[in-house]
Amino acid sequence: MKMNIKKGDTVLVITGKDKGKSGKVLETNPKDGKVLVEGINIVTKHKKPRSQQDKGGIIKKPAMIESSNVQVICAACGKATRVAHKQVDGKNVRICKKCGASLDKEFAKTVKKDAKKAEKTAKKEEKTAQKPEINENEVKTEAKKAAPKTAAKPAAKTTAKSAATTKKSKSSDESK
Repeated sequence: MKMNIKKGDTVLVITGKDKGKSGKVLETNPKDGKVLVEGINIVTKHKKPRSQQDKGGIIKKPAMIESSNVQVICAACGKATRVAHKQVDGKNVRICKKCGASLDKEFAKTVKKDAKKAEKTAKKEEKTAQKPEINENEVKTEAKKAAPKTAAKPAAKTTAKSAATTKKSKSSDESK
């Protein structure tokens, strides 16, 4: 059975009598699909003294728990997460499904760099998709159309006759 949990991981118990508790993985048993978590699934054992030097009594110790009943806690985001796998430098690396950070300490820096690069390229692609492509020729023709045409013809000079006629028309309009 393939397990996504390794010794030294911090895990959260998602089901059972210790649901909601978290602890560090002390031991893994991939053959049985079980893990030993510090402070989780505490059982009592009665020990019988085998010799006069041995002490007997009741001993409390953690017992194995199914690996399917725990989830790895991501060090970057602090949430319990499922595990994804990704190849980095030719090696399989465990990745957090929620934030994309590496769960393996050796590859944490390289995975962060890859994630930042992916975000930057995604942002660039979004910007280019939003802006329509415009040719330089189209820009020049649009600028010519928008330019004012009044600058092409000089303004006509007013003559004395035209000024006199406008005065007469104004005075005749006022008298009515």
